[in-house]
Amino acid sequence: MRKRLAAKGFVITFAIALTAMAAVGCALSERSEFATLNLSIRQENMFATKAGGLPMPDTNQFVLQIANAAGEYVYYGLYSGKPAKINVPAGTYALSIVSEEFDAPDWDTPVYGDAISVVAASGESVNVNFLCKMINTGLKIRMTDRYILKYPGTLTVAQEKGSLSYTSSETRFGYFDAGNATFSAVASDGSVQQLFSKQFSAGQMLTLTLDAGSSDSQSKISVKVDTTATYLSQTIMVDQYQNAQGDGQSQATAFSVAEAALHPEENVWVWGYIVGGDLTSSAINYEAPFSKNSNMAIAASAQCRTRTECMAIELASGNDIREAVNLVDHPEMLGRKIYIQGTVKESYFGMTGLKSIKAFVLE
Repeated sequence: MRKRLAAKGFVITFAIALTAMAAVGCALSERSEFATLNLSIRQENMFATKAGGLPMPDTNQFVLQIANAAGEYVYYGLYSGKPAKINVPAGTYALSIVSEEFDAPDWDTPVYGDAISVVAASGESVNVNFLCKMINTGLKIRMTDRYILKYPGTLTVAQEKGSLSYTSSETRFGYFDAGNATFSAVASDGSVQQLFSKQFSAGQMLTLTLDAGSSDSQSKISVKVDTTATYLSQTIMVDQYQNAQGDGQSQATAFSVAEAALHPEENVWVWGYIVGGDLTSSAINYEAPFSKNSNMAIAASAQCRTRTECMAIELASGNDIREAVNLVDHPEMLGRKIYIQGTVKESYFGMTGLKSIKAFVLE
């Protein structure tokens, strides 16, 4: 739900106190215990849009909050209502700014913001320059005919703060907080079937195509990055996740490559077969010889030769996994099944990736 502040912003306590002291002629030594905050918003490239893309917000309508170390507000209101200079006692301050307050999922509501902490010394003038980026996630849903046939009705995407319902004809982007979301099919009789969950990241514009097919169908991911946000499109074979047993928390419950794509988290276990190396943003080398020992690719099948069905694995310098399985020194590792624990990244060499490897087990 959208919430805008109707009133001008208000300065609380400290700026008023300073004005009162100055009015009665307090000594300079007393006034020097205060600092001045000068605020500005960087706008260059900030809201660059495509034709028919994201709307340009009015920075004057942004909501500004300034709080001291005790959590007390120095200012809470519209950015346009702030004083030109905000005088505060010396100390540490948390400043945040958002294009609008976002308290529940909503349609067509991209939110931009930034948060900065500053330490203001006595007598200092501190320049605070906000660089606002999109802080929530946009989600568009497309449904194939096969999906609609198997899961008629609506799709509900839910988070702790609320949910949105998508029909097969919905073309708008819904917006959600960064974090986990649960996807459920809702039938015409009101029965609910949970399909899968997915982790959202701030700044994403995500288009999910939901499909239903045979158990060997693969989820496919493509990634495009521009100056405003990360635009992602992903096809999800819903049937894969209905029978999924893994939670990624141990080797025994490791995610498949397709499942891992839905969980960009730390300390996740993933299994797969080593299928290639020498990764670039557009290609994988599937055959020896190899020239790079810093990465490799895994997939659900040792015979996979489709880049969109692979996961890129970082083999960092100094990590045991590089010494053990890099394909420059160990081409015999092609086709081996491996379990790896690390941090799932939505884009590494343009595909789902696993970095910061903590453990691995060869089978």
